[in-house]
Amino acid sequence: MNKLIIYFKQAWNLIKQEKLFSSIYIVGTALSIMIVMVLAISLFLKMGNIYPETNRDRMLVMSIGMEKKEGSMSSGSISYQFIETALLSLKNPVIVTAVTEDWRTKFAETTKDKGKIEVKAKSVDTNFWKVFPFRFIDGKPFTEADYQSEVKTAVIAESLARKLFGTTQITGKYVNLDLIPYRIAGVVKDASFITPGTFAHLWIPHTQSLKKGWGNTGGCGNFSAFILVSSAGKLNDTKKEIDENIHKFNSSLKDGWEFSTGGQPDKYWQYVLRGYQMEPNFTKSILKYVIIILILLLIPAVSLAGMIESRMERRLAEIGVRRSFGSPIHTIINQIIIENFLFTLIGGIFGLILSYVVFVLGKDLIMNIGKSFASSPPAGTETIIYPEMLFNIHVFAIALGVSFLLNLLCSLIPAWRASHKEIIYSLNAK
Repeated sequence: MNKLIIYFKQAWNLIKQEKLFSSIYIVGTALSIMIVMVLAISLFLKMGNIYPETNRDRMLVMSIGMEKKEGSMSSGSISYQFIETALLSLKNPVIVTAVTEDWRTKFAETTKDKGKIEVKAKSVDTNFWKVFPFRFIDGKPFTEADYQSEVKTAVIAESLARKLFGTTQITGKYVNLDLIPYRIAGVVKDASFITPGTFAHLWIPHTQSLKKGWGNTGGCGNFSAFILVSSAGKLNDTKKEIDENIHKFNSSLKDGWEFSTGGQPDKYWQYVLRGYQMEPNFTKSILKYVIIILILLLIPAVSLAGMIESRMERRLAEIGVRRSFGSPIHTIINQIIIENFLFTLIGGIFGLILSYVVFVLGKDLIMNIGKSFASSPPAGTETIIYPEMLFNIHVFAIALGVSFLLNLLCSLIPAWRASHKEIIYSLNAK
């Protein structure tokens, strides 16, 4: 431990002695880590457990289906009829919610006619509030009795409540959605636009008219299904049972029709990578991100390694003296790596801070990278980034891991080469 402290003190003295080198090294490290971290944060927000989708790690998703017959094919979302047949009858302990939204522009207003506000509305069932643990500021979810009787009731987002009523204490009041009055059952903390499965301004019970399937199989319809499993270890067992139910569903079809889900249900990370593809190549998608990260690390690593190599040449005499007094090669290599790790760590901290600034300023553009088409929230809606989405153990672990990897890429080879030169050559180096 004392030796480690000495190494860090020596590294700090080098930073003060070689200010130009240190500045260039730290800035180069900060920029490379910033780019990697922006990518890492965007992937974490798409796939990690964040509000209100805090159970993504034990969730399966079905969002698209395709009916096909020789010479004919059509695709779309899945039907409630299919969800009832293949998902609601599962023996494994799960909670299934069926979610749909109207892509047409909708407007909300109060009965006092304070003006219309463009909103996004989702039609959900009562299980929606169990799968996605929203934080209720006022009131509570609509009840199963409300859902079954198709009562016009709604849960609304905090931001919309403030715009329409100037307060969040509005349970029991009414909001007009496209001129239809809905009684407000509760108010929740906003879901961000970066959580597409849950984002909306209003959540209302879906009606019988939405539950009708269409096409020749009845499997296509208006819904996406989110299946919450008791634990992440049960995901594969549940998926296997759903596959069996899909096979039974297909065996009941006539005239040679087949309903395909393209390998769904997906784990949440697969659902994100799938997008709107019926037969995605997950290995190719993962490999693409791995290659991008390696390129983003290797390019600065090559440049920084050249700088370290040059600095090692200037320190050969010092290394030669230490070796002549019996210092082991591995001790010298360890010291050089630790010295450079301090440089990398300082650059990593700056890079992490810079990545937060860049992400917050460009969140809409960054979160749309890789989508088949760019989407944006309704007019006047801000993409919300909660602090806990960014400042969490996963992001810090990624930052530390990236810093350490970049340090090894930059310093290991120069350190090995410098420490393995002949002692006589090192002592006579100028």
